[in-house]
Amino acid sequence: MVDKVQLYDKKSDQAAFTGIDDGVKNKTINIKLKEDKKNGYFGKIDADGGTDKYYQEQILFNRFKGKQKFSVYGTLGNTGKVGLGWDDNSKYGGSGGLEFGDGGEIYFNGGGGDDLDSFSGRFDGEGIPLARSAGAHYDTKWNGDKESINGNYKIGSLNVDGTKNTIAQNNFDGTFNTNSSDQTFHNHMFRQKLDLTYQVKIDTSQNLKLMVDGTSKDAITNTKYDYVSNYANGGLQNTSKRNVDNDVKSKIFNASAFYTKKFKKVGRTFSLNVSESLNQSESKGQLYARTKSYDTTATLTQDTIIDQRKVSNIKSNVLNTNLTYTEPLTKKLSAVVNYGINLSNNSSDRRSYNDPGGTGSYTTLDTTVSNFYKLNQVANQFGLNLNYKGKKATFNFGSRVSVVNFKQIDEIRNTPDRTRNFVNWFPQATFQYRFSQQESVRLSYNGNTTQPTIDQIQPVLVNNDPVNRTIGNPNLRPSYTNRLNFSYNSYKVLSGQSIWLYGSYSNTYNPIVSNVTTVNGRNTYVYTNLNSNQTVNMYASAYFDRKIPKVDVNAGLGINGSGNTYYNFVKYNDGPNALNKTQSYTYSLDFRLSKYKQKKYDMWGSVGPTYTVNSSSLQTNINNNGRGLQANGGFNIYLPLHFSINSDATYQYNAATQSFPQDFRKTILNVTIGKTFTKDESFKIYFAGNDLLNQNTGYSRTGNANQISQERYTTIRRFFMLSLVWDFNHVGGGAAPAAKK
Repeated sequence: MVDKVQLYDKKSDQAAFTGIDDGVKNKTINIKLKEDKKNGYFGKIDADGGTDKYYQEQILFNRFKGKQKFSVYGTLGNTGKVGLGWDDNSKYGGSGGLEFGDGGEIYFNGGGGDDLDSFSGRFDGEGIPLARSAGAHYDTKWNGDKESINGNYKIGSLNVDGTKNTIAQNNFDGTFNTNSSDQTFHNHMFRQKLDLTYQVKIDTSQNLKLMVDGTSKDAITNTKYDYVSNYANGGLQNTSKRNVDNDVKSKIFNASAFYTKKFKKVGRTFSLNVSESLNQSESKGQLYARTKSYDTTATLTQDTIIDQRKVSNIKSNVLNTNLTYTEPLTKKLSAVVNYGINLSNNSSDRRSYNDPGGTGSYTTLDTTVSNFYKLNQVANQFGLNLNYKGKKATFNFGSRVSVVNFKQIDEIRNTPDRTRNFVNWFPQATFQYRFSQQESVRLSYNGNTTQPTIDQIQPVLVNNDPVNRTIGNPNLRPSYTNRLNFSYNSYKVLSGQSIWLYGSYSNTYNPIVSNVTTVNGRNTYVYTNLNSNQTVNMYASAYFDRKIPKVDVNAGLGINGSGNTYYNFVKYNDGPNALNKTQSYTYSLDFRLSKYKQKKYDMWGSVGPTYTVNSSSLQTNINNNGRGLQANGGFNIYLPLHFSINSDATYQYNAATQSFPQDFRKTILNVTIGKTFTKDESFKIYFAGNDLLNQNTGYSRTGNANQISQERYTTIRRFFMLSLVWDFNHVGGGAAPAAKK
């Protein structure tokens, strides 16, 4: 079927139209079909059954005829696969899969998905899932390819049952406490999504693209918690048992129109982009919690019961407009001028009702944990950028400025409306130099202002967890972030050598952080601005790969580092309000080997140490830095009579630390034996063993604010499965290409 294959970075619609790089790129494969292969169908049927009632089923069908394409799929299973896998998604004609060009090209855009159709097609691993998903796609062109339409419909449900245990240490000024939480949950989500794109080429210089999508989602969660906290000396401090039930119905609607116009002068363009987003979430829930507190002598000092019905209605309506005009100043220099208006209306109505008579009526409004708040913003944005494009170098720089009117309305307490005005700056600069087609370097900077969200600003006490309560702060101010990115890549075809460097660094001024007050082991979190210090995030990586000719082996070395420096305020009982500095950084080294022989075998492996830094300025005497080791590898062997054996394994080790005195180790081993039938190998039988060593224990260790924590959770473990797979296709029926001499 395939005539040509091209790999490139696809630009955004705006950048593709103006020719000015805006930094947005998607890795794209363009597959050009042969002229006589544009009529046919292909698909896949996959039926899997396993031990312990595990199963996984899938059907995929694609039909194409000239300019028309139609695709459908369906999946069902409880093995952790929540949609089409990465490979099958690339064959599906929906959004996130294949797009079709004017000349029969197929574009596959790599990237993410949504709830039931993720990039990997795998469940994230926490709990035991049951997933159902289906979808349909249709697109066509007409009127001499001047008009086109692209539509997708997806439907799916996901049930997840599981347990989780969290052990944490909270650091305070001069002391700390420890806590353990056991959680049992049952979650259900049902979702439908429809999207439609219409595009028309008005004439040779004008184009209009209309997009609309709508999503309906219903999520039901039932969770039980059993919580215990202890003083630093091990004495009992708090116990809490609570049940939280929620039924959340969400509706999302997005619409946009993108109009472009090119003038006779090359490089002179005009475009208008208008978009609107509507988001509504209605929630009905029930909270029952009983919390007991003890003093240092183990004497009960407080026993509280919360029995409330909770109702919330959260709405968001955002309208964006943007006018962009480009003007060439010279052959290499051009200017980009834009103006836009942003209207944002948000409301959050959260109400809690008590049942004082114990009759189940829940009619008494609890005003201490109820609030109806509105946050409206009007922003006028102006921008000017200059773009220089030379033979090898590209440089653009400029800034946008946004004048924001910020209005806060408290509907329940009838406090006076608050109106504030801000001026936000968004400077940006990008430099790229291409030494050759296989070697380039890129450096970019951008700064942006971030407004507080309505959840951060709404002055309501959220008591869903009586031990960890939060309150919004209506006095929050915007934060400002500087972000710097660097990348370098080089590839030498003859030697097979590649070098890739990437780094990012950001610091945030006036960040919004937590201010936690702890009394008798119960925490109250208030959002606040940090005036004197900056939060920092960084990531850096370097990879080097090269082929070793004598042994025909590819060898590689990778170095990674990532982490953040975070600040928050901590007040313990009657002590001072202390500033806490938390540093959480992870460094890793990765050595890789791989070898491949066509139709015989391929094998790969990597191993490397890790080192994690977790420190708190409030507890400098506690060392929670930890070392670790990561390793993975696998092989595929292709045997006579169309048999094959493949296996993959991963190993994880985390050493004990002062707060977590037990180390963690696990090895996950998977093996598959398969055989293909028929001349085109379209029918396959596989026998697979998942997690043969039965060690797949969910585990994570993290640090956040003044807390470090360790989690263990249920996940899918050992099972064996038999799979029958049929890949079918029929291609042809179109006009044959002209014969060549």
